[in-house]
Amino acid sequence: MSNKADAFKVDISGIKRALIIRHRAIGDIILVTPFIRALKKAIPGAEVDMVIEPMGIEVLQGNPYLNRAIILERNRLKKAPLFVRIKDTFRFYKDLMDRKYTIVFDLWGNLRTALMCFLTGAKYRVGFNFRGRKYFYNTVVEPDVPPKYNVFYHMDLLKAIGIKDDGGKTDFYVGDEDLKFADDFYGKIGRLPKDTVIGLNGAGSWITKRWPEYKFALLADSIVRSLKNIKVVIIWGPGEKAMAEKIYSQMKEDKKDVFLAPDTNLKQLGAIMLGMHVFVSNDGAPNHMAAALDVPSLTVFGPTNYRSWVPAGNSRHMEVHSSLKCAPCDAMECPTDIECMNGIDPGLVFDRMTELLNDTK
Repeated sequence: MSNKADAFKVDISGIKRALIIRHRAIGDIILVTPFIRALKKAIPGAEVDMVIEPMGIEVLQGNPYLNRAIILERNRLKKAPLFVRIKDTFRFYKDLMDRKYTIVFDLWGNLRTALMCFLTGAKYRVGFNFRGRKYFYNTVVEPDVPPKYNVFYHMDLLKAIGIKDDGGKTDFYVGDEDLKFADDFYGKIGRLPKDTVIGLNGAGSWITKRWPEYKFALLADSIVRSLKNIKVVIIWGPGEKAMAEKIYSQMKEDKKDVFLAPDTNLKQLGAIMLGMHVFVSNDGAPNHMAAALDVPSLTVFGPTNYRSWVPAGNSRHMEVHSSLKCAPCDAMECPTDIECMNGIDPGLVFDRMTELLNDTK
């Protein structure tokens, strides 16, 4: 592992206000929460803020280690008139500069975020040595090369300035109203105390990351056929209900104990997941939610590397991955009909799922 950094000495005791930049993707924001926690514990008297897009607000609600979410309305501004884009962009950057951050961490590392980091005028600007972006920082960290849980890639920026990590456990908080929402749902589907609840998630942000719906249906058939006292809950998010319905409709076994989750926000979905005994998912935000909520999970991997996206050495979070030589490739398109996902046998997934269920009872 390389933690080499070109930097001048950072006086941690002098940090009054810190900013973290990692604005996009729900799953990625969840994976930043150990970074937020470790930073806040190292500078408890300082304010810790984070730049995020609106879709990430719910992820951080209730997080006791974050003082403020700074909203970057990138999608809204794309559609706004030119005058509005210029005015609101200027105001966004002025607000960042007015906050007078002592230190800024750029966890995203593209040109926009590197420039954002520089324009804050912070005394310390910490980022990875990615091509020309390194010139916007004054503490430059060499990125690690071998695959490792993504949480710890972020932590290398903290280690470079002498802050220890606080472990890889991610954080996601739900409230009492969310828990009541989940209880009401489970009451409506007739869950009993003796029931085992199994969650399924067939969605994925890339088509190449989606284990086919018919294979999820075959898995659900095996669950209904082989296990007693079960409830199967198929979750879905915005734009994904048709996917969930397709899994349900392609099942051959009796579906009296199989249900679609209701329409939820992220917190309500998290509360429903807390009621599950095991959660089977493609690689995406929900499997990161499961890890944060400590819900036993099994993730199906094709083009993405499980070593980067599953907590290493945690027996409550297992994976199934392709043995093809071309996987993982991290490609969003595939010339071979996504063989890495299509070739994963539902029987193997069922066996790993039951192993996980038995180990976590």
